[in-house]
Amino acid sequence: MVEGPAARRDFRSDINGLRAISIALVVAYHLGGGLAPGGFIGVDVFFVISGFLMTNIIAGRLRENRFGLLDFYAARLRRIWPALAALCAALTLAGCLALDPWTYQRLAADVPATLLFGSNLLFAARQGYFATDERDNWLLHTWSLSVEWQFYLLYPLLLIGLFAMPTLRRSLWPTIGALTVGSFVLAVVFSARGQGWTFYELPTRAWELLAGALCSGAGAVRLSGVWRALLHSAGLALIGLGAWLAEPAAGWPSALALLPVGGAALVIVGDLRRSFWAETALVAAVGRASYSIYIWHWPVLVALRYAGVTMTPEATVCAVAAMLTLGFASYWLIEQTATRWLFGAPLRRWGLLGAGALVGALAFAGGVTRGFEALRTAGASPAERAALADDRAASDDWAYPKVCGALVKVGDIKLCRLGDPAARRVLVIGDSHAEQFAPRYAHAFDGKAGDGITFVTAGGCAPIPGVGLRHRGPGCARWARAAFRYAETAGFSRVAIVSTWQQYFDSGPGAPDGIACLAAGDACGPSARPPNELATGAFDRLTGAIRRLQSRGIDVVIFGPAPRSPAADPMQLYRQTFWTQDLSPKFLERPAADRLVGLSRAGLTNVSRACGVPLVDPFTALCTPSVCPVSDGARTLYKDANHVRASAVAGPRFAYLDAWLTPAGLPISGEPTPSSSGAWTPGKASP
Repeated sequence: MVEGPAARRDFRSDINGLRAISIALVVAYHLGGGLAPGGFIGVDVFFVISGFLMTNIIAGRLRENRFGLLDFYAARLRRIWPALAALCAALTLAGCLALDPWTYQRLAADVPATLLFGSNLLFAARQGYFATDERDNWLLHTWSLSVEWQFYLLYPLLLIGLFAMPTLRRSLWPTIGALTVGSFVLAVVFSARGQGWTFYELPTRAWELLAGALCSGAGAVRLSGVWRALLHSAGLALIGLGAWLAEPAAGWPSALALLPVGGAALVIVGDLRRSFWAETALVAAVGRASYSIYIWHWPVLVALRYAGVTMTPEATVCAVAAMLTLGFASYWLIEQTATRWLFGAPLRRWGLLGAGALVGALAFAGGVTRGFEALRTAGASPAERAALADDRAASDDWAYPKVCGALVKVGDIKLCRLGDPAARRVLVIGDSHAEQFAPRYAHAFDGKAGDGITFVTAGGCAPIPGVGLRHRGPGCARWARAAFRYAETAGFSRVAIVSTWQQYFDSGPGAPDGIACLAAGDACGPSARPPNELATGAFDRLTGAIRRLQSRGIDVVIFGPAPRSPAADPMQLYRQTFWTQDLSPKFLERPAADRLVGLSRAGLTNVSRACGVPLVDPFTALCTPSVCPVSDGARTLYKDANHVRASAVAGPRFAYLDAWLTPAGLPISGEPTPSSSGAWTPGKASP
């Protein structure tokens, strides 16, 4: 074995073993299959280790009056940047040929922020880490490196300030402890409120790094061998428990993050140093190469998804083999060999920075030229280029809330009023699937006094009182209660309830099981309920809400789940057209689309029958018995995997909505026929 960190007298195999556990948990989580449902906590463990090691380095040198800030920054840059730059270079160069222009554009646009350690801020402005759309983000995992680097920039300045005077030095550990508590409280509070940025940003992650710093302060405590072993074992047990209990959709870091953070801290404080399990050849090797394995494991998975590979057991084994091969190659060739050579002379260091700048410049060019699309489609037919352009246009074809003008805030809800603001004919309550209907009625009521339609929506929230989403905290449950309270008292003749129900209760692509929860008050935490039991409880609450509306003489109609699939995503269609030049109409197989909505459709049918209200089935209007079109001729119908683009909603295909949302008279005594409305008739229109 090559001499390395393990040969140093101060090397701790227990910490190296923690690194191996951390990367194993992260990889297992990303591979799926239930091996480590909360394996993303591996990053939390990494943070604790980093905080501990950095505090030992900085505080130790400050005590000896030999700490150099610029030297520290250079050492950290040398440790992290070369392997990261090599990854970005490989993806940027290979992506020019192996990826379609749109995918390459999105990858290239993220490279400069990654190289400058700002990717966490970039990703925080998008959807959350656990969002389905982020599964194809090639550099998603680099957020943690950005957090660490930002910590490295600021933390030495804090310690320098505290070491500046003896009186301040005595407050070192109380100050770090107070900052740890403050950051932890900030993380728990904002995660519980469904603020996705808490996962990515330093203020809500600093407590994990500072917890490692506190371990450095506890190093003076003398422990017997028995206590060391007990703390070591307890720490590993807490990490294992955290990997099992951590809830991806519950907002992170939540209070449950105390399990992996506390577990890592116990292992470090236990200071067992020589741990037999951590000194086995495989664990020791994985621990040493954990950084390189980490930066390569995620692009391997994204590449397999891009290629359409199904993660069978055989494919999973091959994926792990590829991760380890690339990780160990990066460790030996970049971290050990190339880094030592590059930093051996000032000229080579400048060469490294220059190479990084060239990679960043190429990536920037890829971003601003739409992935070099014009160059790469120069030989395509006009029809192909038109289809590609339409796919891109579809992803931006969304009109809500712009179509509303100014939204009107009423308590915890916002109203979109189309037509006469005083009209009280139809109120639509729903999530983004209700919002997609609004463009159809943008000018439907122009010049019609007393006529109009009102939307009260919250994207990503199920329109059921008392039902929330764990990744959104109590906000969805609070919004739904307020929306139905408004519906009961505002004087509307009809209430239409619209949602992508399957997103909350069904299984399938883009629909994780049981992300909804039955909220008690404003609490919306992890739930052990299986999806079918959760859905039953939720639809019982919807039944109660509808009956309360009916008791006030309000007509109610429910819109069932609509066809959806990743195969409808314009980006997926763009990819197919670019690589295959296939311009034939695209369809979803109706039986497969039906299966994705089975649980929510059955629940809504029960609600419809119990309340005697119509249930409108979009499948009947939008699909044939065998297929559901995702394009109309050469024109893409969808904005993404499940939302219809605004211009398509305004077309004749969606005329089935009008009988329910803009009827000539209210209330109606019967349903429109299925041929004209796409309606089921399990109940009657008016109770």
